[in-house]
Amino acid sequence: MQRIAFILFAFVFCAQIATAQIDSLMVGNCETGRAEAYLDVGNVRARLLNTGGLFYRGSPDVYEVPKGSGLKSIFAANLLIGGMVDGQLRTAGAAYGPYEFWPGPISAPGLPPPSCAEFDAIYSIDRAQDLDPFKDGVITKRVREWPAELGAPYVDVNGVSGYQFDDGDYPEILGDQMHWWVMNDAGNLHIRTQSNPLGVEARVSAFAFGSQSNLKNVTFYRYEIKNRGLKPIEQAYIGHLVDADLGNFLDDRFGSDARHSMIYFYNADNDDERNYGENPPAQGIAIIEASSSQGDLPSDISPGRIEGLMTNAMMYWGGGGPQGDPGNASDTYNYLRSRWKDGSVLRDDMFGGISEAPFVPMMFSGDPVTGGFWSEVNIDGNGKALALGDRRGIGSYGPFDLNPNETATFTFAYVWARGDNNLDSITALRQLVSGVHSANSSLLQPRQEPQKFVDNSLPERPQQSFWLNAPYPNPSNGSTTIRYSLTLDGPTEVAVYDVLSRKVTTLHSGTQTAGPHEVTFDVSSLPPGIYTIRLQSNRNDTSRQLTVVR
Repeated sequence: MQRIAFILFAFVFCAQIATAQIDSLMVGNCETGRAEAYLDVGNVRARLLNTGGLFYRGSPDVYEVPKGSGLKSIFAANLLIGGMVDGQLRTAGAAYGPYEFWPGPISAPGLPPPSCAEFDAIYSIDRAQDLDPFKDGVITKRVREWPAELGAPYVDVNGVSGYQFDDGDYPEILGDQMHWWVMNDAGNLHIRTQSNPLGVEARVSAFAFGSQSNLKNVTFYRYEIKNRGLKPIEQAYIGHLVDADLGNFLDDRFGSDARHSMIYFYNADNDDERNYGENPPAQGIAIIEASSSQGDLPSDISPGRIEGLMTNAMMYWGGGGPQGDPGNASDTYNYLRSRWKDGSVLRDDMFGGISEAPFVPMMFSGDPVTGGFWSEVNIDGNGKALALGDRRGIGSYGPFDLNPNETATFTFAYVWARGDNNLDSITALRQLVSGVHSANSSLLQPRQEPQKFVDNSLPERPQQSFWLNAPYPNPSNGSTTIRYSLTLDGPTEVAVYDVLSRKVTTLHSGTQTAGPHEVTFDVSSLPPGIYTIRLQSNRNDTSRQLTVVR
């Protein structure tokens, strides 16, 4: 009750001061989303919300593992994003509300959504309940209502634009159970962080596996973050804020593991009183994917990469104060990039030692299993342990830039493991996370469905990639060539826009076949400046910048 009372007090205080610092013309008038669903196909039962938050919306908090035990390893989590837009710091995210994402897409670049209520839903699909019957011609209500028009992924079987479930199209699913929703950060005022919106739209897939025993204690959260504003988001960071009450929250400890791109929580001793009891588990949160429509993030550059997907890890204490819960945009952004709320950098001598110690991006990165420095069980190199308390942490990736119409995709894996004692649970956790990283290329790809539907004659279609290369030459003052590729046959437009998002010209408009194409563009009649080449085909959309010079 004390922690909830503190949260409510903080919200009232922020509400009194935040609105005067926010440009209300940049946001809509949306209500907080009320939809929720439960990811429960494996050994975890996790509550999902379309607010940017996960697991907690007042009592009870729901990240229950083992499922049905009544035991919880996490109190709450939340998506955090921060970056600079036209020199101004903007952030989105709050641990316990008021939340800073609202249901639905952003309908026009640079403008708040006119309505959110009609999108207040989380759409669910289950392989056993929905796709197995579909193969035999039974089309369930959830297959019929799959929101492909909002960008929910689906398999286009007949090659005709648009989702046509009665002609063989079906939802594309990750794992054995997947929940999908779309949300944005421009729906209303950012009361908690006192920030203007970034102008991002997030398409979220939460999924888990029930058919693979080695993954039964793992849940996955994939975010496709699209910049729907008119300006680049520079020096951006994205992360999950996690309040991991591992049973009894007063005896938890925190660690980070750069080798596995993970933050984790473990019990201080071998008895989690009144909760998990003896041999308590460890809970990890790892980033297993960081990719971009421009192909310049770690998973694009080095597929299968483990290290470097989580670049920053920060622990803080529950409550207020300079090392407590983040409040405004500055606090949030500083924590995302391993700085304290006052902007001072994280150093491994923070508990007394060498003031010249270098900046360290991952807090408590030492190994508690061996008693190594710098871990909570050895904070000074001489075996001194940190006093116990309520632990909260943020694992993040950054910095990166996100230009208008670009999309960056990040996947977080929540991994739970139990060993022979509290420290052995960390070893078991690392082994499980290693397996998740090793298999991420298959985990993050939709599993192929048996080719059967009513008459057993689904056509096979070759798989093509969707991409748009940068114009060449670029900059240009004459002719430049634009090469691109389509995943499927369908209506396609290649158009040029100026810095005000006004269409300058259309380079192609009409149906094109799957595979590579190119167009030539003569820029000699355009004024000097920066232009955007935008490719749209079926449900895919990407862009590149072109600089015109004289």
